[in-house]
Amino acid sequence: MSISLFFILLLCATQVITTIIYVAHYRNWVTKMNGMMISMSLAMSAGILMGTILGVIYHGDLFKSTIYAIMIGLVVGFLAGLPIGLPAVIDGILSGLMGGMMGAMLGDMVAMTRPNAIINIIAVLITMVLLLVLYAAEESIRKQANHQILSFFKYPFLMIFTIVILFLVLNYIDPLDFHFLDKSGH
Repeated sequence: MSISLFFILLLCATQVITTIIYVAHYRNWVTKMNGMMISMSLAMSAGILMGTILGVIYHGDLFKSTIYAIMIGLVVGFLAGLPIGLPAVIDGILSGLMGGMMGAMLGDMVAMTRPNAIINIIAVLITMVLLLVLYAAEESIRKQANHQILSFFKYPFLMIFTIVILFLVLNYIDPLDFHFLDKSGH
């Protein structure tokens, strides 16, 4: 596994886990609608990213990449919706299922032409979406709560700028290496 792929997986997993723990901690101040939006966004994002990566890795075996991506999306959707309630769990599970299918199809279709580009583009978009989801959760909780809450966004533009620069640097230093997947020797 390349450093870039490891960084992408670590960053997005950290964002998803942080958002789930944050929402679970402040669940009394999260409205049902915002909780459903959070679980749907987390599950869809995880499903699309992992589906794209798995579609590239398991190129030609759409069944395997789709099943794995769906399972990851389902688990993330279930865990993200669990602190909120049953409607959020159902919404998260269905969104994870859909995101896993779409990501696997995207990764399988684009795998032969430009796998590095599609994974980096999807990873940047998903990272930004996950930052917006955490920001929306924080704003929703701040409006509902009467006391001080933990804030991740003292300098949001600096955080976004740093992540984009890291993606650009990692793309030039260590591009994603999928040549080991080419078994034909070309």
